[in-house]
Amino acid sequence: MLEALGLTCDEAELYQALVRSGPCWADRLPDLPGVPSVRAAVALEGLAAKGLLSRTTGDRARLIASPPDIVGEVLLLRRMQELHTARAAMGRLVDEYRRIPRPGDGRVAVEFTPDAAVAQRIDQIQRTAQDEVMIFDMPPYVTADADGTAKGNSCEMEQLAAGVRYRTVYDRLAIEQSGGLVRIGGYIAAGEEARAAHRLPLKMMIVDRAVAIVPASATAEGPNDSALIHPSPLLDALIGLFEHTWGSALPLDPTADGKDRGGPELDETELRLLTLLLSGLTDEVIARQLGVGRRTVLRRARGLMDRAGVATRMQLGWHAARHGWIGTQHRESAASWAGERPPADTARAVGGA
Repeated sequence: MLEALGLTCDEAELYQALVRSGPCWADRLPDLPGVPSVRAAVALEGLAAKGLLSRTTGDRARLIASPPDIVGEVLLLRRMQELHTARAAMGRLVDEYRRIPRPGDGRVAVEFTPDAAVAQRIDQIQRTAQDEVMIFDMPPYVTADADGTAKGNSCEMEQLAAGVRYRTVYDRLAIEQSGGLVRIGGYIAAGEEARAAHRLPLKMMIVDRAVAIVPASATAEGPNDSALIHPSPLLDALIGLFEHTWGSALPLDPTADGKDRGGPELDETELRLLTLLLSGLTDEVIARQLGVGRRTVLRRARGLMDRAGVATRMQLGWHAARHGWIGTQHRESAASWAGERPPADTARAVGGA
């Protein structure tokens, strides 16, 4: 860990050994555990130059490690200053990069990232987020297991913990993946705001409304190159597309808005089942995601319908929206995903003729 303060690996090991041993005779240095004896002389010179070591004079010199609380703070401040200077230099390079016209476009609105570097670029732009990340999530995935199942996004978990807002709309295919609901549930538990759409037009990530990354092309085998979209009318259009889709998508955590919901209270299992039913998933997929049999799904769905006093799942969706089981702004989504128009009395209740 001391390498982060600018020490070499040998210097770090030697300094820790001297701190643990206390003042040490120079000729007994090779006897200390953990001392890199082959390169000890070079490491000693490095520690002395950095102020981490003092040497007494005389025929038999003693080596004394400087107090960690003092020199550590000095090194940390020095390192922070170096990083601050490097960040400023990178900022100037970014400004220069964006000022230079690129062949074929005359301005830097779109740049392309080759397939091999896509995962790294996605991680990089996520880590620059200060306020919000907006995502359209759907397969195929850049980082996936052999069967195509998405791997976890550790960067998102770190950014959520740091206070960055994440809003993600999941395509139905993402939810249907093996373990998809468990993966999504982990993000929701960490603070992600998640919604579901029957079908998304593309994969996308937008960071701080300042940059977006989308596939430049795709094949049946998986994603290829990606396009990085900088501030431009194209980026504005992508932001508008996200907001429009978000507004009509169904919350995957029906209790996320914290509103008081009328009608009978649903337990966690019933809420999950209702959300999946209204997401348009088949009974088989719902059973797999909940870890139960298809007959159990049918029985529980029937129980929800009986509680609502309705005869079809389409009517269940409208009842859930009307009575606060899901957010009322999503009643049209619930009905359209059910594949039918609302019953006449329900249509009138939500502004129909």
